[in-house]
Amino acid sequence: MNSELNAVITRILDAHIGPDGFYATPVPGLTLMRSTLALPPQHMQYRPKICFVTQGAKSIMVADRTVTYGAGQTLVVTVEVPVLSQIVEATPNHPFTGATLELDPEIILDVVTRLEPMSHLQGPAGFGLVVNDLDAQMTGSLLRLLDLIRQPQAVEILYPAIMREISYWLLIGPAGRNVARMVLPEGQPLRIAAAIVYMRENFDVPMSVAELAGKAGMSPSTFHQHFKALTSMSPLQYQKQLRLLEARRLMVTEGVKAGVAAVSVGYESVSQFSREYARMFGAPPRREAQHAKADPARFAALLDGGSTAIH
Repeated sequence: MNSELNAVITRILDAHIGPDGFYATPVPGLTLMRSTLALPPQHMQYRPKICFVTQGAKSIMVADRTVTYGAGQTLVVTVEVPVLSQIVEATPNHPFTGATLELDPEIILDVVTRLEPMSHLQGPAGFGLVVNDLDAQMTGSLLRLLDLIRQPQAVEILYPAIMREISYWLLIGPAGRNVARMVLPEGQPLRIAAAIVYMRENFDVPMSVAELAGKAGMSPSTFHQHFKALTSMSPLQYQKQLRLLEARRLMVTEGVKAGVAAVSVGYESVSQFSREYARMFGAPPRREAQHAKADPARFAALLDGGSTAIH
């Protein structure tokens, strides 16, 4: 089944892009990608989605945790989180090939409320990134979704039905608890997601764990515990990564100078910003801005692949 899925994605990519790149399909939230080279790690912001690989392999690092997945596997992301993403297996003869599909919380909630109570959906959610094997049922649903690319007039009618299928297979699978807790009102992840939205929209202002806990309706200690369980980082580490990702986007895509970018994302000290930027990205901000100016296509592709814009 994976070979069939890979063949279909390859045909679609051949029709729309060159050897390397991304294709944002007419199907909502569905992006296909291919790379003929293993690539260095890149920082980006992940949002709830399924990532599936049909050829090659990819590694994702969140704080001190690393997950690797390859051909015939999916990565189910149920929390919005900054990651370090790297294609680790790709050659011109066997390029990395895969896709990402954004999850639809409304459809998932509708499906989960119709399910009979299942023991594996009970209890707290775990780390927000889970690797699954791509089974025949999910593969069939994905093939039907891909078929909508050549029938865009059918998307409005058929997309919701296929997404219900995909949501069902996710919910009864190994990542089901995380997926369910992401949308259920009593679930900790949904409450933490409210705090994450607040952080994303206000990352440039000072905030405390107590303030964020209030947004989630939790005590500070409970909030900190569940936040770290989901994201593998503390709330303030998370805010710092949001700031640095947005600063990088401003410099690379809008040509903003490092000092202006630092102030724009909430830093009072430009020197502190430069230190933390270099620690995260491996180069000081001015050098990266110069590289982006010299090779704008490379940096544009880098940002397009990762949804690094915060707002």
